[in-house]
This record gives sequence, C-alpha cells and structure tokens, in this order.
Amino acid sequence: MKFVNFNIDMYERVYELWKICGITLGSSDTKDQVERVLENSSDLFFVGIEENEIIAVVIGAFDGRRGYVHHLVVDPKLQKGGYGRLMMQELHKRFKEKKIHKVHLFVEVDNEGVIEFYKKVGWHTRDDLKMMSFVP
Repeated sequence: MKFVNFNIDMYERVYELWKICGITLGSSDTKDQVERVLENSSDLFFVGIEENEIIAVVIGAFDGRRGYVHHLVVDPKLQKGGYGRLMMQELHKRFKEKKIHKVHLFVEVDNEGVIEFYKKVGWHTRDDLKMMSFVP
C-alpha cells in the first residue's frame, strides 16, 4: 500500500469510505471543515492507495502538545487484511517525527470491533476520563 497525503480533491471518495464504514459523520465532516484540517495537520492526514484506488484513510491531528487519531477506515472489502495496522504504523511514524509522545483517539462505546482492533495494535481503554463536547 502506498501512503499519500490527503488533498481536498479526494474528499468525495474519503467521505464515501467513512459512510460505508459506519463512521458517524456530522458538522465537522463537511468539505469546508475537513479542508481546515489541512491548514494544521496536512502531514498527518493521509490515504492508503492500492491499484490507484483509495482504500483507507486516517486523519491524524496535532494540537501542539498531543496527537489525535480520527476517522481511520479501511474499505470493508479489504478489512482484516492488515491495512488498518499499516495505516496506524505510518501514522505513529509521522507522530514520532513530530516528537509527539502521547496520542488519543475516540471510539464510540458500542463499536466493539473497532475497540478490539485498537487493542490489538497496542492501545488501551481509559476509564478515568469522560469525553465532553461543546459546539459554539
């Protein structure tokens, strides 16, 4: 698989992948909002390509102190083929190059398959935090 930094021309295919993979999409996933990610973390937002087709995507982000993982998906036809692991390995490499030593991600509590995937690639669940959101 080849890794290519995301560009806004890829938005429709990436959005389609998010939808077919069951990502809960909202107001922060519009084309304009996704384009804003490129202003801050373009080197951490990339796709995986096989045979000239986008088959995986991940948004990595950096707030100046910690890293974040958002919307990692692999085309359902290719899941369980190691592509998710490869995407995470590449993202970890990019985080390391930026000297980011702590990374967080969010998974919906009922998405047990995704939780198990992340546990298999070295993540652990935290019970000491409660996520909160605010939309101004």
